[in-house]
Amino acid sequence: MSHEKRKLPRFHISPCQFHSDTRSRNYPVQDISLGGLAIRLSEKDDLAHFTVASQQPGTVKVEGRKLPCRFEVKYIRGTLVGGEWVEPSPELLSHLEAISHPVKLGESLRKYELPDFAGTDWYHNPVGVDLLLYFGEAGESSRTLNRWTLYVHHSFVQWESEDGIRTGQAVAEDDGGYAHGIVRLETRLIDYHPVLDRTLIDTARELVKTAPIADGAHRERILSHLEKGVLT
Repeated sequence: MSHEKRKLPRFHISPCQFHSDTRSRNYPVQDISLGGLAIRLSEKDDLAHFTVASQQPGTVKVEGRKLPCRFEVKYIRGTLVGGEWVEPSPELLSHLEAISHPVKLGESLRKYELPDFAGTDWYHNPVGVDLLLYFGEAGESSRTLNRWTLYVHHSFVQWESEDGIRTGQAVAEDDGGYAHGIVRLETRLIDYHPVLDRTLIDTARELVKTAPIADGAHRERILSHLEKGVLT
């Protein structure tokens, strides 16, 4: 069972979108992978049209491509709808495989401001990857990295000074979060793995190597944490 909750920033409008053929509406994609996607409904009235086990035809816009698709709804949490692809086309799978490589995921991260959260650096891409760096109260030129978390779709790798490297699952809570300007903070329920997921750690290492982290020293420290995690 999950014992912790964390806030994860999300934009109200995402460049990655799903256009529903049946609703003739666009919905922001919160997460997308070879297995399926998760979208955020704009209105609670839409819930009646996205029931569990229903199939949803449409077009997904992701990383410069618009591709026809169909998914079956597998879960609903508040206004978050998750589904699995139904007979995905070779073109869709090929594109998703290309953009899901750890190197590409790292390269596509961009740094965004979180003005209400001093001491936090947020790197985000629109296909379900977030890197959050948490710093102490020291001056800007000498900030100390106290904690970091890398979210890759529904999984995460985390380092804290007391507990070291841990991996786990991060599941969206039922609420839609609360807004801070153009950013919404969503609650994630944290469930730690009893044993480190070394495949996830390897993915994180490849991803971080190409991520545009502003301070190279912080990148090297994160890679050092991941290396120690592999040796644990």
